[in-house]
Amino acid sequence: MLEHYYSCVFLRGSQVVINAAIWIAIGCFVANVFRQMLGPSKTRLLFGEGTRFGLFIGWLVGMLLPVCSLGVIPVVREMHRVGIKGGTIIAFGLTAPLFNPISVLYGLTLSDPIAIIVFTFSALVIVSLLGFLWDLLFPIKEKYIEDPELPTAGIQRSVALLDKTSRELIGPSMGYILIGICGSVLLMTLVPKGALQAEAEPDKMFAPVLMGFVMTPVYATPLQAMGQIGSMFQHGNSIGAAFSLLILGAGVNIGILIWFASAFGIKRVLVFFTLLMSLTIGLAYAMNKPLSPRGVQPSGHTHAFDIYTHPYHPAQKDQFSTARADVKEFRQKNDFGVSYLILTMMGIAILFTLIGYLVDLESWYTAKKESRNRLDISLPGWFLGGLAIVALIISSLIGTYLYYPPANHLLSELREINANCVIAAKSKDWEGVRKWVPYCEDLSRRLEVGVFLREGSVSDYRSTIAELYRDNLDTLRDAVEVQNYHRSDEFSQNVANAYMRLSKAYRED
Repeated sequence: MLEHYYSCVFLRGSQVVINAAIWIAIGCFVANVFRQMLGPSKTRLLFGEGTRFGLFIGWLVGMLLPVCSLGVIPVVREMHRVGIKGGTIIAFGLTAPLFNPISVLYGLTLSDPIAIIVFTFSALVIVSLLGFLWDLLFPIKEKYIEDPELPTAGIQRSVALLDKTSRELIGPSMGYILIGICGSVLLMTLVPKGALQAEAEPDKMFAPVLMGFVMTPVYATPLQAMGQIGSMFQHGNSIGAAFSLLILGAGVNIGILIWFASAFGIKRVLVFFTLLMSLTIGLAYAMNKPLSPRGVQPSGHTHAFDIYTHPYHPAQKDQFSTARADVKEFRQKNDFGVSYLILTMMGIAILFTLIGYLVDLESWYTAKKESRNRLDISLPGWFLGGLAIVALIISSLIGTYLYYPPANHLLSELREINANCVIAAKSKDWEGVRKWVPYCEDLSRRLEVGVFLREGSVSDYRSTIAELYRDNLDTLRDAVEVQNYHRSDEFSQNVANAYMRLSKAYRED
């Protein structure tokens, strides 16, 4: 029995860390761009502190910066440190994990575009109301800290940014991040495999409520949440539950709630969470019927939430060996060296900490240069800081195109993965089927987004072909789950035929 729990902790913990690594690194970088380049006054100016536009600016900046509910923790801690109002922090802290250019485009092609637009507008309503009510209920004057002496332009500023960004990963921010990771993994370990497959059906009255409370401690990236929402639309699940998943799954986690409690007090956080839950669930019920997809027959279950439950059945053999193999494969598909980057930054942080015992680094960072040559141009920190933020946003847009490559490129990759899935079914390799079906589904969705980016739309015919392909994948997976093995050859051939139609529909000349 212990192996059953250890295998889940190892697999789900590794998946969360790998998924979150890049967003955490970006969050630490952004927080220290604010601290080392902009300084307190310029950071307050960026977020419209002292003006009536603070809430809107917090929402807008949050929409543009690519961070998740764990990666946003260093940023909101810095915002609080420099004295930005709690309402603006809430607007930014809730919006940033929900939407970024990659996830919004992903959602627009996977679901009814009107539904995603309504979701986005509803999220704006929630964060705006929460921010307004927070500032109304708790109108405490924030304490503004004075601008310290920023690092001197040149090598000193660059080293200071590297130092502080790295140390953020071994400081208090990482403590809250680890709490968020542990809370998510604990829930996944306790919820049995398949327990959530039938809990988001449209006939389930309390589906939005259940999804809200289940997803609050769970960590989900914006892209992951959008993918699940697309799957829920495809299977005719509860739209209210999908909205709860987005706001409370991607938007919050235990770590950030604990930080809110430490920064503002437990009573205020209880008020905040009660308002957040009430607004989210209220809007979820309001949009549940109007946004329900027409012409979609509910399938009775969904695999969208399997990643939030235990990955193995209690009776399965060699679970820890299977978990090690699954982690290795997941790293190959999703890591891209980011976890090594995090470990390297932590090593740099330890190195700078040791050097700090021998040398006064802070004095060296702010020491003025005695002379400059004509080519040594000094640019103000606020200019470089703003440029870094803009570059990060542009990189996010470029990353969108890289993540969603042209159709021919994705079809070549999908052809190989689809062949592995079909061969696994025909050779009675049921674990192989379970492994390859999610990859096929993900690539087919990315295929649609890539076409949408480059052509501006995806025809109804192409969307229908892609949905039929995923329906056949679901049928094959369901047959394996219920051990309907005698029809596996038929279902695998249907998958192969559906792929041929998909390839023909999307293949570029």
